[in-house]
Amino acid sequence: MLKVIKYILLPVTCSAVFGCQPNHSASDIDRMVSELTEKAVLDQVFIEGGTFVMGDFGAVQNGQWLPYFPPAAAEDIAHEVTVSSFSLSKYETTWGDFDLFSIETGRPVVLRSRGEEIKRAPFEQNVGQSYYEKKPARVSWQEAKDYCLWLAEKTNLAFDLPTSAQWEFAARNRGSKEWLYPTHDGQLSAGYEASNMDGCVTWTRVCPVGQQFPANPLGLYDMAGNIEEWVNDWYSDTYYQGSHGAKDPLGPPEGQLKETRGHGLGSLDFSFTRAPTVLVSQEGFLTAAGFRCVVHRSKPIR
Repeated sequence: MLKVIKYILLPVTCSAVFGCQPNHSASDIDRMVSELTEKAVLDQVFIEGGTFVMGDFGAVQNGQWLPYFPPAAAEDIAHEVTVSSFSLSKYETTWGDFDLFSIETGRPVVLRSRGEEIKRAPFEQNVGQSYYEKKPARVSWQEAKDYCLWLAEKTNLAFDLPTSAQWEFAARNRGSKEWLYPTHDGQLSAGYEASNMDGCVTWTRVCPVGQQFPANPLGLYDMAGNIEEWVNDWYSDTYYQGSHGAKDPLGPPEGQLKETRGHGLGSLDFSFTRAPTVLVSQEGFLTAAGFRCVVHRSKPIR
């Protein structure tokens, strides 16, 4: 079961807009930050590194490479890379986690809608709300990066956003070609409908973290389904073509777009195709996605 921080003993205030929400003293915040950082360390799954074929790894038949996910694109071309051992959070970062980070660092806790930011109460208790505290946080790339680096500061561990290579290696059960999708069994799985689970939004299929599918063999949840996730890499549609044999690839040194990885399980949402995402849309809205943090360390952290 997912361990969650409890707030029920704290005093609450109520309003017509936000309903009843807890008040938090400085000592409450310090305690909750300590609990969150301890949990962030405990939730890290150690993943032994290795060499794998990254991208649209496909298959070779009669001497011709055939992709699993047509139409093949040069930006997704299969290439062999090696990743060192690392640790990755078994869960996506929740709104409860991110709200606490925002409070502790003096950032506003806001509702974003149509380019506007509206102040909201943290730690939403209503399971039907998109900001429910156990649902995955959807934030900008910089906010995700800042959160992971905040954990690094609090724990003295090398927390950061995962690289695209680390994310794919973990989602594919250490790069296995048997894992066509990042589910618990590597296949498109039936029987886990979002509409059947408490707190899931049917039309978006976004659920509280750790609910929609069983964990994959490494112990990671929601690498498939739920929401797309930020990785550290810049995006380039030519980077994969020159990356064969790379060790711990970091992506292009600069760029205009950041990558997200992972999608829903619809017929066109292939989870191992990279998804370049604009940081700011033409309308000026920040692009938002979910995320989880990695620890760059070649040995288990506990």
